[in-house]
Amino acid sequence: MARTPEGKTLLKRYLNEITEGPAFKGSPRSAQFLEYVIWQSAAGKVADLKERTIGIELFGRRHTYDTGEDAIVRVTASDVRKRLVQHYSGVGSASEFRIRLPSGGYVPELIRTPKMGTDGLATQLSVDERSVETPVQGLGSWASARNETSADWKYWILPALGFITLTAGIALTIVNRPGLTASGGKRLGSSGTAPWASLFDGSRRVLVIASDPNIEEIQRMSHSSLSLSDYANQSYLPPGASNLSPAEIGFMKDILRGNKISSFDGNIIANLTSLMTPGHNRVLVKAARDLRVKDLQTDENLVFLGSPRSNPWTSMFDPVLDFQFAFDTRTQREFVRNVRPGKGESNEYVPTAGGFDTGESFALISVFQNPGYGGRVLIMAGASGEGTEAAGDLVADPARWAATLQFCHIAKDASRQSLQVLLHLETMAGSSSTVNTVACHLLTLGS
Repeated sequence: MARTPEGKTLLKRYLNEITEGPAFKGSPRSAQFLEYVIWQSAAGKVADLKERTIGIELFGRRHTYDTGEDAIVRVTASDVRKRLVQHYSGVGSASEFRIRLPSGGYVPELIRTPKMGTDGLATQLSVDERSVETPVQGLGSWASARNETSADWKYWILPALGFITLTAGIALTIVNRPGLTASGGKRLGSSGTAPWASLFDGSRRVLVIASDPNIEEIQRMSHSSLSLSDYANQSYLPPGASNLSPAEIGFMKDILRGNKISSFDGNIIANLTSLMTPGHNRVLVKAARDLRVKDLQTDENLVFLGSPRSNPWTSMFDPVLDFQFAFDTRTQREFVRNVRPGKGESNEYVPTAGGFDTGESFALISVFQNPGYGGRVLIMAGASGEGTEAAGDLVADPARWAATLQFCHIAKDASRQSLQVLLHLETMAGSSSTVNTVACHLLTLGS
């Protein structure tokens, strides 16, 4: 878009509509920040959109300034995200194009969101009405928007979509997402003899618990962790929030309104439907924040998306797992701890990159019998959203899973096995590549 004079003119006009609108009125710093990251991204300078670089170039900080002590970039970015939400909830609600600044980074997105119909969606997925908020006008299918992005906005280097509302938009994703059917119209292959095959054979309902990206965000803002106990009791502000300013606490409370899931989760949920036995669509999706303890006291099959930082419920299964996520307070990142290392395995697997960053990361696929109940549990979790998506992609790909079984020296029929698979992946700006299996552990409990 920004490579032609006409495109630059349109982009400038669109930016002016936002920054001169009521949402950004009275905040020239936030308007300046938004314009800066947009034009830097349009110029192909995505690698320069780092906290320190922005602090130096935009806010005139010294090259040696302490980003831990001076949070001007993080605070301004948070304010920009809040004002963009206000803009698209008001005068910008009818806009076909939307700008987003994903949490955890400073690379903006420009997304086209054409209006789409919603007929015939109910047969694809059941969404608990208590777990949804009113659909946002113009969201449509994020998958379709992603296709438009790749076709019409290929000169923008975009991370994956930030967040999508847990609404009928999820069903839209399932109906329209490319890849659910092959080019000849045939349904993707089933999970066959994979250890999660029985989860999707239709004999039991599948409850999918999506992650909570806003919870991860406020923990990162407050440099503290939220316990499962507090989360289950709906006490969502982490202990470190007491050290924040009233404005920052107010922002936390704002982003906790409603229920949202990560776009990575939308992709995985779409893939999971390809594993269902034809004729069986017994899938229920809930946001992690809407889950209650009694919902887990069931013989239904359970699928969890996300690590403990974004889905605290997953931590309650740690006693039966060999690979567990832990959190490093120094780097403010999750890593994988190997509590029962085998020959040649490490005790810890530490990522070099966070979300929407460039480097290496790790993810886990865990499947086992739910202790004390009749159903099975499947957890797909990464140290970043990219990792969770990589785990979900492997689960839904029979050919790759067959290769994984061979790598792990596991019998072809693993339908009743309880195991964990550790994945290593390379990440860049919201995408993963070169996903490899690092280790496999058969779990002794609930095999």
